[in-house]
Amino acid sequence: MLKRQYSEVRFRDFLSELNEVYSGDRFRLLRFLLHNYLSISVLARTDISALELFNELEDRGHISPTEVKLLSEIAEVTQLKPAQTVVEAYAKGVKGGTGLSLYRKVLFTALTAVTEDDMRKLRAFYKLDRYGFGNIWDLVFHLEKELLLDKTEEKIKRFAGKLNSVAANEILGKLSTLKEAEDNLQSTSSTEQGLDAGTDVPSVPKELTSKEFKTMILKTSNWYQKGDKLTMLRLLFKDKIDDATKHQNVKSLFDDLMTSGKLKRTDYKVIIDMIKITDTRGVVEEVKSLSDANKDGNITSFSVYRQTLMEMGKVLSPEEAKQVGFQNDVPDKEYTDQWSLILHLEKTTNVFADGVDEFIEDLNDINLHHVALKLQPIAKK
Repeated sequence: MLKRQYSEVRFRDFLSELNEVYSGDRFRLLRFLLHNYLSISVLARTDISALELFNELEDRGHISPTEVKLLSEIAEVTQLKPAQTVVEAYAKGVKGGTGLSLYRKVLFTALTAVTEDDMRKLRAFYKLDRYGFGNIWDLVFHLEKELLLDKTEEKIKRFAGKLNSVAANEILGKLSTLKEAEDNLQSTSSTEQGLDAGTDVPSVPKELTSKEFKTMILKTSNWYQKGDKLTMLRLLFKDKIDDATKHQNVKSLFDDLMTSGKLKRTDYKVIIDMIKITDTRGVVEEVKSLSDANKDGNITSFSVYRQTLMEMGKVLSPEEAKQVGFQNDVPDKEYTDQWSLILHLEKTTNVFADGVDEFIEDLNDINLHHVALKLQPIAKK
């Protein structure tokens, strides 16, 4: 852990310098390595920059002014000298940890050895010619997004079978190790978390004084407001508030929860569970009284149904949200992002309660398999 002398201003400059390094074609390398850290809906955005990815990592608590081991490890894996130089200048002597899974690092190494002939074979085998992928990183991102490639033995062998011997051996030669290796990201990645966690934390967090509680509410609501996460929280708290859409800021939403007795200084677990479900542990860096969010513990404040809709929102990109809106006759004016779209569908069609199986089939029909998969916990069949 770095000392507190690493100021916020210096950290922003550091991230800006790394943003320059991971621009252009290098951005694809960064996106590939962050697959298990950020949701598909974030990574799939066509207008996103490396700096915005870093901000998302900070929001989720993966990096901070005093914790940059993940960025150091990425620089080491990519072997990009400019990135290594920037990290070393910011945090001399800091080495990467074990945040990136063995599978991700092995696959990265293999992909660097892919040839144009390999690309041709992969496009033909997976029927991707119409997409016009010109580089392996975009192609693999698509395969992972559509669940055509993951660390299961069958899919790895199928993929490796279309590669040259050097790239294929890098993967297949370590297949047995991959099967036994523990994925270190399971407890931190939004894409690999279940709908519930362990049981090590008491059901009710430590009681706060009146002033501590008010300070927590103000700092937490400000953090989420600045992060433009109001629509996400409207969907999350729909079952706990009569009309979540009426709230124009996060503080107002929290006020409603307090008025109804669902949020109080003696029991604010709903906030702890909110942080876990939304994968926004970065708020704990600013609000220390919420440190229980970094520990294992059951999510008891929200139903599996509500958690499932949130998981769907995490993997639905803005472009995909427009496809789903069009498919379900939702005018563009009725939603601004994936969260407000899901909320609109839930309020106006009841599709997730009564017609979820048909909705899943519709998603699969437009090749949004990764989104359909997230709805399986509430499927009827």
